Amino acid sequence: MKTLVIIMILVSLSFTSQAQEITELKETNIGFTPISLAETDHPDEYRYIVNDAYAKEFLMNPIGFVESYFDIDSFIEQVEDKNYHTYLVLFSHEKGYLEADYSKDGELKRTRQSFKDIPLPLAVRNELWKQTEGWTMVKNTYKAIGNGSILDKQIYRIKVVQNDKSKIVKIDPSKIEEERVAGM
Repeated sequence: MKTLVIIMILVSLSFTSQAQEITELKETNIGFTPISLAETDHPDEYRYIVNDAYAKEFLMNPIGFVESYFDIDSFIEQVEDKNYHTYLVLFSHEKGYLEADYSKDGELKRTRQSFKDIPLPLAVRNELWKQTEGWTMVKNTYKAIGNGSILDKQIYRIKVVQNDKSKIVKIDPSKIEEERVAGM
């Protein structure tokens, strides 16, 4: 009986020593990109989805976001065989989109933006409060167009309510005169 136990122990040790092979795995890179290419119905349409972790940054400054995270030169290299004169690229999030038109050399020519129910910039909030004190904002939309990274026209369309009344207030941020506390 003693020899049977010793033999069983030796056999089990031999099986476990055989099973402990070292397996080397290849290096794996895990990354999280701010934008990801989305499939579209049209082969010449390029649409990127902005990931939710970067949504706030995208909504605050869409053009700056695209300039930071989108490499137009590598994009042109990827679609080089298409030989386009311009590249229309759409960057979207559930709250809206930025449409950017690039030249064949990668220069940003035109932009168009449309967003809904976004946080208002401080100057717009202050102007809205001045115009509608006592009213409550229900929803808003923002639209802008521009040449290059400069916005030529932008407008906030804000719906406000008070009691049973509602009205639409349009605010152009470029026409807001900010009051200064102290100046030089």
